[in-house]
Amino acid sequence: LKYKVLETMCELMVIQPDPSCSIFLSSRLPIQLATDIQSTRSVRLVEQQCRTFNTCLTYPNKMPRNHHDHLDEPFITHLLTLIETEDIPYDPEGVLPAVFLATLLSLNLHYKDTRSNKICNVLKSRSHATHLTEMLLVAFNRDENLTRYHTETENSVRKLVQDLFSSPDTAELFFTNDIKVLIEVLHRNIIDRNEGDPGREYFLKMLDKVLTNTDYSDHYHYKYEIFSLLEQIGNEENNDTVSESLLQRNVTQTSFFYSVRTKI
Repeated sequence: LKYKVLETMCELMVIQPDPSCSIFLSSRLPIQLATDIQSTRSVRLVEQQCRTFNTCLTYPNKMPRNHHDHLDEPFITHLLTLIETEDIPYDPEGVLPAVFLATLLSLNLHYKDTRSNKICNVLKSRSHATHLTEMLLVAFNRDENLTRYHTETENSVRKLVQDLFSSPDTAELFFTNDIKVLIEVLHRNIIDRNEGDPGREYFLKMLDKVLTNTDYSDHYHYKYEIFSLLEQIGNEENNDTVSESLLQRNVTQTSFFYSVRTKI
């Protein structure tokens, strides 16, 4: 019965998001679902609980302030722990880590300031998050949005990756090889987009965060390609996108570009 009720609510939010999502988001539904997700041991029911939670939270409305007090660190820790658990006893098929990742992504859409981002703060206290970072980078490379329940939904994968690379404390969760792959992905995405494309500005900002908040100077991966790319952007005749040109100038001030200049 619980499954059927949740399934109906979920379908209603997809078919008629306004006003159903606003009503459910303002109610105690997200809080109750978070409680149930932590206690349920049926994979099928947990999947539906998470799907309902995600559909509700990904609609572009602000969550009530008091909800943040209940969707707290213990809930986030529960999700992260099971994402990193290789063999969940009641999940023989191993489907729940991806389900919990989507739930984490949905919740992260409601943190607009990385300093008060509870997900980032919990991750800062962890020594590793291997499965989380692997799944995130696979989705990021494919430019997938794992929580696209509504057409207006922000790309939750892009947002969490950006949030994690906004601080050295969370950026260090990614392995060096992962960062090298990410740099190549960012380079490719910047090249593939034209001047003025909001996507290019996003990937430039990401590149800035990766170069600034990781140990990039230990390997300088793809440095010539990045230097050439940013020089090209700086020399564009019609480069009138202020934030893009400022970002380009900011990135080229980093020490490794000075070392590159001496070798070209």
